[in-house]
Amino acid sequence: MSSPMSPDPRPGGRPPKRRGLVVAVAAAVAVVLVAAAALAVREFRQRGEDQVSVGGVPVAGPPSSSPSGSASCDGGANGDLRFDTEMTGTDGEQVPYSVSLPADYYTACKTYPVLYALHGRDQSNATFLPEAERLRAGVEAGALRDVVIVTPDSNKDGRWEGVYDTHFIDDLIPHVESTYRVEPGAAQRLLVGWSMGGHGAFRFGVEHPDDFAAVWSVDGAMSREPSSYLEFLDGVKAEQPQIRLVGGDLNGDRVEQVVNLFAQQGVDFPYQRLPLGHDFKLFVEADQQADWATLRWMDSQLGRQL
Repeated sequence: MSSPMSPDPRPGGRPPKRRGLVVAVAAAVAVVLVAAAALAVREFRQRGEDQVSVGGVPVAGPPSSSPSGSASCDGGANGDLRFDTEMTGTDGEQVPYSVSLPADYYTACKTYPVLYALHGRDQSNATFLPEAERLRAGVEAGALRDVVIVTPDSNKDGRWEGVYDTHFIDDLIPHVESTYRVEPGAAQRLLVGWSMGGHGAFRFGVEHPDDFAAVWSVDGAMSREPSSYLEFLDGVKAEQPQIRLVGGDLNGDRVEQVVNLFAQQGVDFPYQRLPLGHDFKLFVEADQQADWATLRWMDSQLGRQL
């Protein structure tokens, strides 16, 4: 075996300059990509862009082990207004979630209601946060009081059942209310769900009818067995949860099946069918065009007795 100073074993004894050049170029490219990714993440967090990518590949901010949105307030603190983080569930598993704080969170020593927004299939807490933040336009319009927005995660599954039910209801909600400066209690919680998250929001609304002030299910990919929701019928009749549903071109029929099924049992949920494609942005814009009718209704439910 030749040493680093030995003649090159290849014919002609030429030194391996080409290989060294390739390695150097590859290393330089790697450094550039890492730097570009870091810059994209910073832009994503500071500017709140819907999509940031490097070389066509979406980039999401890495979880933060110590979120900057503390429950305390000294009037002069500052920090990130949006971030991805995680907490440890009672089962020892990590529970990812993302947070969007009001613009005055660090300067106004006050508490806020919480709006939880559930993503659809093949999405995550991080990718859905920019979508959920579209609802802040309703805050700016005066239709909804300022809120802390939290997007939980269901590991891209989107069914929001089983372990994801436990992680959300039993683990994440108490964690949020003890970690951030928010109004505690069900009367100060709103729930919005999109697509599979629309199914999740409706299911949480009927399964835990006294855990949220108001629920909006948006073009929900409802269960193929709609009668499965009826196991929660007694609680729904007793607690009368405030749930509204809207369906579009993709899932409207499935939503109507569920609405009609409950109507047959004497429970009427307000429902609207809109000729819209399967895009959360379109439904938010439709509500804006209707003078934020749904967000105004949700705001009116905050603080009601539960």
